[in-house]
Amino acid sequence: MTKIAKQFIIVDDDRFSNLLSKIVLGKLFEGVEIKDFLVPELALDYIKAEFKYRETTEKTMLFLDINMPTLSGWEFLHSFNSLPDSIKKQFDIYMLSSSIDPADIERAKLNPLVTDFIEKPINREALERLFGRE
Repeated sequence: MTKIAKQFIIVDDDRFSNLLSKIVLGKLFEGVEIKDFLVPELALDYIKAEFKYRETTEKTMLFLDINMPTLSGWEFLHSFNSLPDSIKKQFDIYMLSSSIDPADIERAKLNPLVTDFIEKPINREALERLFGRE
């Protein structure tokens, strides 16, 4: 695999999906740090606190579920967009969904904050497609 970020953040209200994603990411990318959040508001608080003064050129990969009960992925992106550019530039955001609604895929592609769309559950093939091989 190609060199990849040392940190992943998963924001998804589905505990099982998060566990599966952590297993796949951990097996594919040795030594990465993976944080997961079931509550999107807690993820935003973490990002604001942890990335405010961070000085790095290395991107953090953020996997963001679209459909969550308290704050949708779209609402999360709206809040994320209000963060300082110094924080936003530290992330590559990938939208996640178990539904492959063409409207969601198109909306994700049109959003400048979103790098790509991934169908859940995250699997090795999808990650290899996104991040390539060595």
